[in-house]
Amino acid sequence: MLRGTRVRPATKTTLAAAVLLAGAATSAPAASTGGAGLAAPTPAARTAPAVAAPPVLAAVASIPTLSAGVSLRTVGRSGVSAATLVYASDARRPLQVRVDVVRLADGTSIYTDLRTVAPGVRQTVRWNGRARGGLALDGRYQMRIALSDTAGASSISTAAPGGASAEPSGPPPGSAPLRSFTFVGAIFPVRGPHTFGTGGDAFGAGRAGHIHEGQDVLARCGTPLVAARGGVAIQRAYQSLAGNYLVIQDPITGQSNVYGHLRKPAIVRRGQRVDTGQPIGVVGETGDATACHLHFELWTAPGWYQGGQPIDPLPTLKAWDKLG
Repeated sequence: MLRGTRVRPATKTTLAAAVLLAGAATSAPAASTGGAGLAAPTPAARTAPAVAAPPVLAAVASIPTLSAGVSLRTVGRSGVSAATLVYASDARRPLQVRVDVVRLADGTSIYTDLRTVAPGVRQTVRWNGRARGGLALDGRYQMRIALSDTAGASSISTAAPGGASAEPSGPPPGSAPLRSFTFVGAIFPVRGPHTFGTGGDAFGAGRAGHIHEGQDVLARCGTPLVAARGGVAIQRAYQSLAGNYLVIQDPITGQSNVYGHLRKPAIVRRGQRVDTGQPIGVVGETGDATACHLHFELWTAPGWYQGGQPIDPLPTLKAWDKLG
């Protein structure tokens, strides 16, 4: 249970909460610690009639970010995480607690966690960056929390007009907003000046006995490379055509990203979990290459030589490039 000033349960119910918003592990500062609760009531307040009140939450947050102020996905042993909320209840009896990840652009709840919480039991809610139907859109988000006593009427409504059951489009009234954050699902892999190859450097160009299955991004040898999307490194090897190459499987999209012609073997090992934006090596010209560049492939789910197919990655690369 997180530390906080206790409140007499007969008067009010509170949640003690701390929110940790996960980002690039390589630049993450140490997480802040702390708890929150209501201050002890004054003598005058003790004599007043008991009044039901919404939870009062004061969050202590740590938001690891890149220099651009962008929070990215991390990939750990407990799974993929873009934001994490840790809380505990000070109530005497179980409560129904709802946590929403809300897109600030339109107030839509794109993820909801609803659970019954026992008193004093630490709860962890991890959002992995997924929205209904796929990855969440890039933008500003906020985690919000609300509760209702399981013995009473719930303040959470998921009913659509006409009484039909439907997924909620927004957080319930009275939910407490926690610190907002920026979420970006991917980052451009070449971290320096670059140009996109054309002609024989593009996807589908003819090769002796095969076609070019990726897009070449020309950049100086030694330019840093990062993982465009986090995941698991499923291959790290050398091949006569691709040179030093790395394959990262994204557990959310099911897609694979392939990075070829690295100057040296990738600095992440096979089987390692790799965060979005984590350094993986530098641009080179190993293998069958006549100039310094990154050869990048994008494979559909279920991934690289797992039943997926290579597709033209140029539109995706250009979209990532706009993010900076």
